Amino acid sequence: MAGNGSQQQLRVLHALDMARTQLYHFMATVIAGMGFFTDAYDLFSISLVADLLGYVYYQGRLPRNVQAAVTGVTLCGTVPGQLVFGWLGDKMGRKRVYGVTLLLMVVSSLASGLSFSTRAPAHVVAVLCFFRFWLGVGIGGDYPLSATIMAEYANKRTRGAFIAACFAMQGFGNIAAGIVGIILCTAFMNSGLSTIDYAWRIILMLGAVPAALTFYWRMKMPETARYTALVSKNAKKAAMDMSSVLNVDIEPDDEAVGELASQDQYGLFSLEFLRRHGRHLLCTAVCWLVLDVTFYSLNIFMKNIFQDVGLLAPPAGDSHLHLLRQTRIAMAVHIAVAVCATLPGYFLTVAFVDRVGRVRIQLMGFTMMTVFMLCLAIPYHRWHKHNNKYGFAVMYGFTLLFTNFGPNTTTFITPAEIFPARLRSTCHGISGAAGKIGAVVGVFAFLYLKKHSTRNFLFVLVGCNVVGFVFTLLLPESKGKSLEDLVGEIVESAPPDDGHEVGSPQYVHTLLL
Repeated sequence: MAGNGSQQQLRVLHALDMARTQLYHFMATVIAGMGFFTDAYDLFSISLVADLLGYVYYQGRLPRNVQAAVTGVTLCGTVPGQLVFGWLGDKMGRKRVYGVTLLLMVVSSLASGLSFSTRAPAHVVAVLCFFRFWLGVGIGGDYPLSATIMAEYANKRTRGAFIAACFAMQGFGNIAAGIVGIILCTAFMNSGLSTIDYAWRIILMLGAVPAALTFYWRMKMPETARYTALVSKNAKKAAMDMSSVLNVDIEPDDEAVGELASQDQYGLFSLEFLRRHGRHLLCTAVCWLVLDVTFYSLNIFMKNIFQDVGLLAPPAGDSHLHLLRQTRIAMAVHIAVAVCATLPGYFLTVAFVDRVGRVRIQLMGFTMMTVFMLCLAIPYHRWHKHNNKYGFAVMYGFTLLFTNFGPNTTTFITPAEIFPARLRSTCHGISGAAGKIGAVVGVFAFLYLKKHSTRNFLFVLVGCNVVGFVFTLLLPESKGKSLEDLVGEIVESAPPDDGHEVGSPQYVHTLLL
């Protein structure tokens, strides 16, 4: 894949690729991962907030259009956030804009719990949606920056595992949302209506805490060596920064960087980019889009689906006591699913992504999701009729297991590896923005289709999985390779894993073996 002008890898980048796993790898994982913790906490606590808003301001349940706005507005904000901050990460540097996304998340989380208006429902919802949109912008910006930073810091042997571990913080944020929900429902059980109005505000404002705790450490992280050397063309600074991080002496490659600067630097909208990476960008974007239609629908509306099959009691009664009891049970089920299915899926990806490979895990995930969703959808009415609701829960759990031990994690990893350093954050942002468009589509489609049939919606998700499987076959495998080798910027002595062109029948056959 290396084109004309390819050369040997810079010393500083070779040192990073060959470095043993050290403390700074784990620190970077936690620091970057706190953004995803906040992301999951805020996105998956909104179902509880919607219930409380409905009781306090709408005498029971939110109207469908209001529920759609409250649930989907953060996802809408993530789309421009991914595109803008992804582009800024390539233009200004990863570090310079990394703290901005976190600060935006902290301020928006705090402001989401404050209503600068009267208790009129429309005013409260409008203020909430405004700040949650900006929360989404911050969350969206965190995706391309965190993925790019983790990819550019990690060594090539364990790069996939560390990017996956960073993303796995979503699972802990998911559990935290459930725990906070249970605690607050219990605390406000004997409170009046005006007091319960504080509960949803506290839930949203607590989302600022984990992000705020890591802000200082984000500001202390040095710029990645790959950005400094390959984009800023400052080999001396890259060597100095990584020498202090790796605790070794690294000689700068000023001449080599000069050669890189003299190479043709094609842009995102050039024919050369289209020839080299156009198919890759299309595939990462489509796979992420169809995956997020499924992922966010199954997680955000888990309670609604479980009520439909009898796992949870449907809404009944007008008392806040009944509402809080039901919500507490729903949050307990939410935690159980996360512990038994969501987290194990993330952990399995961390364990196997650098052994099995990204593409194979993604293919396996889409396949198993399709199988288990068909098992849910085809006999859907029998699950409730024959009191097989616990069997439904097991199938649902396996679907989420292979969502996370599959495309939910790998669609985050791959775009951070297969594009050039000067376009890496931008391309990851484009791919992620496509995913969040899929999430928005999934949320609004579920709210519309559930009037007709949840079963039909599950079949739509099966179709999404099939599309994801097909486009995954056209992606290159990045396991164990240098980032520069993947984009053709250097020549490595090791040949490609299988020697077959990506997307060829031989390549597909090798993947499926």
